[in-house]
Amino acid sequence: MNHLKRIPGYSLLRVLACIAIIILHMFASAEILFQNVITPEQITGSNIIVNCMMWAVPCFVMVTGALLLDENREVSFDKLFNKYILRALGALVVFSMVFRIFDIIMDKESFGLKSILKGFYEIFTGTGWSHIWYLYLLIGLYLLLPFYKKIAKASSNSELKYLLVIYLIFLSLIPLTQLAGIQSKFYIHVSTIYPFYLFCGYAIANESIRLSKVKAVLLIIVGTAGIIAATVCKGQYNVEQLELLWGYSSILVVCQAAGIFYLMKNVKIQMESKRWKCINFIDQCSFGIYILHMIVVRLVLRYWGFNPYEGNIVLNFGGLIIGTLCVTLIVTAALRKIPGMKKIL
Repeated sequence: MNHLKRIPGYSLLRVLACIAIIILHMFASAEILFQNVITPEQITGSNIIVNCMMWAVPCFVMVTGALLLDENREVSFDKLFNKYILRALGALVVFSMVFRIFDIIMDKESFGLKSILKGFYEIFTGTGWSHIWYLYLLIGLYLLLPFYKKIAKASSNSELKYLLVIYLIFLSLIPLTQLAGIQSKFYIHVSTIYPFYLFCGYAIANESIRLSKVKAVLLIIVGTAGIIAATVCKGQYNVEQLELLWGYSSILVVCQAAGIFYLMKNVKIQMESKRWKCINFIDQCSFGIYILHMIVVRLVLRYWGFNPYEGNIVLNFGGLIIGTLCVTLIVTAALRKIPGMKKIL
């Protein structure tokens, strides 16, 4: 097997994406729980922050594509199932049941076979905690990874660009006709935008798509400005279709994710530095942080009833976000020392 060079920028990007996810869920949860006691300006401001963090999951997928679609990285069926799929599936089952038990305790439900079976029902139907959807996404991408790798390996730069353009047109641009109340019947046989991000990460990583720092910054500015404008308009005019402009299929989110991915990929970090050790440590725990952070969010906001909009909003939300990151980092690091847990966290 060829030696694969470690790219520190990917670790930094996963850390930043992890923080962005915490910010997104903290503001989204707070806005939902306290929407009846906060001002319209606070609602709009919270929605702007939430929507501007939508690049995080696409960037996670882009890093996955850059790494796993690399022709120098061998992914046998044994490795695919025993490492990647088993990890995602194990995390899905174990922590879905942890969340089910958490709900039973906090909501004072009667504990019994029926309540446990409900947990397994939620796993199969995806009706448990909403952020777990990412694990279903990973399992789906991993199952088709052998074929994605064949496409990546056999495609020329022009063919790869063609694939990305087709994905973008049919999954991101054509749906925008719904803004005018027009439903297009043109489609391709792909149900989600996520393979686009997988191949996009790979294409930027191997320079099939050539960007520059200036272009990347412009993509981020255009994407972010567009999302902010759409969110403000949604708040003022209550046009539901505007939500198309900040979903994962949004061309604006695509711009954000591509620009951020390129900039972070090219960040230079000395592998011997203390900064790298810190980034690498958080990166190793990022999967666990993603899974566990909603426990802290729910506990503090929903069950303890802490309203971060009261008093100093910046300090309140800042403290919650930093505290959630630190608590889940420590818990994840501790759990990874338990035999067997490291394989799923």
